Amino acid sequence: MIKFKDNISSRLMLALITVVLAACGSSADDELSRYIATINARPAHPIQPIPAFVPIEKFVYPENNPRRSPFTPKEVEKIDDRLAPNVNRPKEPLEEFPLDALKFVGILKQGSIIWGLISEPGGKVARVKVGNYMGKDFGKVISIKRTSLTIEETVQIAGKWEKKLTTFNLNASE
Repeated sequence: MIKFKDNISSRLMLALITVVLAACGSSADDELSRYIATINARPAHPIQPIPAFVPIEKFVYPENNPRRSPFTPKEVEKIDDRLAPNVNRPKEPLEEFPLDALKFVGILKQGSIIWGLISEPGGKVARVKVGNYMGKDFGKVISIKRTSLTIEETVQIAGKWEKKLTTFNLNASE
C-alpha cells in the first residue's frame, strides 16, 4: 500500500482512480445487456411434433406356396452309396503315398501267401498281400501275379463313389 504525506495528493490520486474506473466500462456493458435482452424477448420457434411411424406389415409365408422359407433348414437327400469306402478303418503305411510314387519291384512267396514288394519314394521296400491298402484313393490289393499287381481304387466322381482298377507292372530296374 502507498502512503501519501499530504492530504491533497491523496485526494488527487483518489479522484484520478475514480475517473479511470468510471471510463472503463459502463457503456460497453450496457450495450451487451441490451442486445441479450432483445434476443430473450423474441418468441421461441415452435417444436415440430414427432412424426408418426406406420408399423411394417408382418410377412407370413403361405403354407401351400412351393417356395421354401429361408429360415427353415433345407432337407438334404441322403444317397445310399454302397461303394463308399470305410473311412473309419486305420490307415496302412502305404496309404500316405500317391500310386504314381510307388513301384512294384518283385514278389515273395511264403507258404501259400504271395507278397508283393513295393518301393516307396525314399527307397524303402514294403511288402503287401491281397487285402492290404495302398495309395491315396483307398486302393485295395486284389491280386498279385508274377509280373503284375492289381489294385481296386475307390474314387469319388461327381459326388458318387466308383471302383477303378489299376495295374502295376513289374519294374525290374530297381
